[in-house]
Amino acid sequence: MTSISFAVLGSGSRGNASILCCGEYRLLIDAGLSVKQTQLRLQSLGLCITDLNGIILTHLDRDHFSTGWANRQKRIPLPLYIAPGHLDAAIATGTCRRSLRMLDMTDANSMGPISTDCITVAHDDSGCTAFIFEFEGCRLGWATDIGHVPVNLLERFIDLDAVAIESNYDRTMQLESDRPDFLKERIMGGKGHLSNCESLEAIRTIADGSRLQKIVLLHLSRQCNHPDCVQRLWDDQAPDLSRHVVITNQHEPTTMLHVHDADRDRITPARPNELVDNAPS
Repeated sequence: MTSISFAVLGSGSRGNASILCCGEYRLLIDAGLSVKQTQLRLQSLGLCITDLNGIILTHLDRDHFSTGWANRQKRIPLPLYIAPGHLDAAIATGTCRRSLRMLDMTDANSMGPISTDCITVAHDDSGCTAFIFEFEGCRLGWATDIGHVPVNLLERFIDLDAVAIESNYDRTMQLESDRPDFLKERIMGGKGHLSNCESLEAIRTIADGSRLQKIVLLHLSRQCNHPDCVQRLWDDQAPDLSRHVVITNQHEPTTMLHVHDADRDRITPARPNELVDNAPS
């Protein structure tokens, strides 16, 4: 019955990588972990790095594309799917040019049996790409390092069976941290990362028009967030959704998450009047 299976191998400022399995096709979403770590974490899930059919990148920051992969691509090239606007950054890593595949940002892309739609979102100067992966009627939305939640993302993240989206920082922890002001401004200024509350509110909107079976939270800050803080927020503000939540971390992979195409009752959460980030005690 399973149509899509996926796992987050690791997510955070020290490296992001996930595996998407659709039938016999294996797609690596971001390659920010070292080649060795990716292999070890795939093995823990019963997979091997040689099982990969391709790599798709949200962007080329080093925590999303490790330089070790550029060296491996010269020896054992895999199709490396990137947005056209990231071409110069990909070439600068030394990646084998013949492995590069430009994503169509206006129409669906085919990667084996997977149909992939792309959405450009704000992140620093180069931007980032969010994805909708579709296979056998199942739809998975993927968005990280998006700065803020644009209307066009919410308009296209509909009828999803699963969603993976960043929940980077707790606002109170961020403001009270000893980080320099310029860094706080970068992160919170609309082109950096999403707060826990922004992430929750986005998913609440997405859930209104979807049949979510999995809600996966990505890229938690080590300094300005904590899984317990995130879980408390969801349990308090969205208890009807919290049972679907999977909180990722930097150091170990999630279990393999399975999404099927069976009809499910839609999640229609009640909307609180106000969301407030809850810093851990």
